[in-house]
Amino acid sequence: MIVTPFAPMLAVRSEPFDSADYLFEVKWNGVRALAGSDSDGWRLWGREQADYQPRYPELAFLQRLPPGTVLDGEIVLLRQGVADLDALLRRHQGNNPGQVRHRGYTEPVTYVVFDALYHRGRCLFGEPLYRRRRVLTDLVLQLDEPQIVFSEGLVLAGSIFFEQAVAQGHEGVMAKHLASRYTPGRRSSAWRKIKPGRSLVCVIVGFLPGREGFRRLLVATSHDGVLSYVACLHSGFRKEVRTRLNALLSKRQRRQPVVPCPHPQAVGVEPDLYCQVRFLEWTRQGHLRGASFQRLLGSDGVSTAAGQVPSSE
Repeated sequence: MIVTPFAPMLAVRSEPFDSADYLFEVKWNGVRALAGSDSDGWRLWGREQADYQPRYPELAFLQRLPPGTVLDGEIVLLRQGVADLDALLRRHQGNNPGQVRHRGYTEPVTYVVFDALYHRGRCLFGEPLYRRRRVLTDLVLQLDEPQIVFSEGLVLAGSIFFEQAVAQGHEGVMAKHLASRYTPGRRSSAWRKIKPGRSLVCVIVGFLPGREGFRRLLVATSHDGVLSYVACLHSGFRKEVRTRLNALLSKRQRRQPVVPCPHPQAVGVEPDLYCQVRFLEWTRQGHLRGASFQRLLGSDGVSTAAGQVPSSE
């Protein structure tokens, strides 16, 4: 069997819950990657089938997997047991072969695996999750490598597990139905991602223009009394809110945003429109990761009636 890259199964968002039918495991904050071994060697690829193998030479032990085997997992850089996404992304974006090899020694990644999709040429898509994970456990034990780790989990106590995982600094929790089949490239409610919800009041300082008004919003917030750019929002806009925002932004344009933004093509606006932004976490650069528009607020940053847009005219 020659391993051909394919897209991984995806999850839907969910709130914390308890169930004896689901496996709860840490949601590792890294880069999703599938790994396979065949007669040509080992392969490592991402969600868009991009080739990751040259970036992580320290994972070459994957060539010892039985031919015709494919695993699903997450590449992470662990700091005291918690994934450091910023550090991993710096490694992931590097393409100088010498630097890549050096970092493979000085900053080795860990491949945290949570599913087995093929085993010795046999497709396991139709097998329930609990059986696939039995196969995976045996494979990890056979490799006996410190840089491949089986993602442990538990059943029933999902809510408590979620609270503990977040308190330890993890991104969140994955909940997977124990009887679920693997559906490549599809988003399924049999897999659920559970993350802590965070929100922040921001001021709109600019936008990226599009064919129908704005394409993205640039927002800033105050740190120790200093206004700073924090995010570029491209999701969360309902049709009626987008229409209203287009009207408001068109009357507030200025040559450039009032704070430096990493978008040279941005159109600035007067900083008197506020919005609530949902996000996952802060980056070390002081930006919001996973940010999305939640709702527009009054000119003083106070919310109007739920779902309504305040008049600033």
